[in-house]
Amino acid sequence: MSHWPEAVLFDFDGVIVNSEPLHFQAFRRILADEHVDLSESEYYGELIGFDDRGAFRHLFAKRHLPLEPKDLLRLMTRKSEVMTELIEERKYHALPGVEEFVRGLWRHYPLGICSGALREEIEAMLEGVALRDCFPIIVAAEDVDVGKPDPRGYLQCAQLISEKIKKVLTPQDCLIVEDAPSVVRSVKSVGFPTLAVTTSHSADKFADADWVVNSLSPKEVLTKIPKLKIGV
Repeated sequence: MSHWPEAVLFDFDGVIVNSEPLHFQAFRRILADEHVDLSESEYYGELIGFDDRGAFRHLFAKRHLPLEPKDLLRLMTRKSEVMTELIEERKYHALPGVEEFVRGLWRHYPLGICSGALREEIEAMLEGVALRDCFPIIVAAEDVDVGKPDPRGYLQCAQLISEKIKKVLTPQDCLIVEDAPSVVRSVKSVGFPTLAVTTSHSADKFADADWVVNSLSPKEVLTKIPKLKIGV
């Protein structure tokens, strides 16, 4: 473990950019057309960590409403369209400390993203905050059969980085950066160490995390994980 970590894997929404408000706006607008109300507290309390498919299924099941496959596809398509509109309006920015943190890590570690968002959304926002070049590996919603909080996406991300650097990586070799307590629990169950950031949930929700920070400011992260190499 002297060279730990061998790679750093990030969630995207609520970790790299402040895009959760965009997702909330998009979900709320679309659900209103279906006569389904979504509150901000319900979104942040229950939907963080889901991909779009899982979020719609959760909401409709909770309300005992039918959701046919064709209707689910229609809702997901419309959600993507609304998100594209919001992204084009540049209604997001990198979260505090992220640009310095990611650029600093990028000099020392291979980086990847595993997200419940669509690849088009992730890449557009990464371009918008000038960090696209730092993430050669992206596992998006359409790349997995089962979305978050299931850990398979992160396992796939680690495998793709292993193939890229031509070195076998185990979950223990990879640090996960997440803002969803349910995902932290699931990835810990398969051996990933976790750094939780309290952008979407309070620190008391992350009892399972190895480390918890309020932001990804390099100074704050290094107080928790001093062995990380950040910067020149």
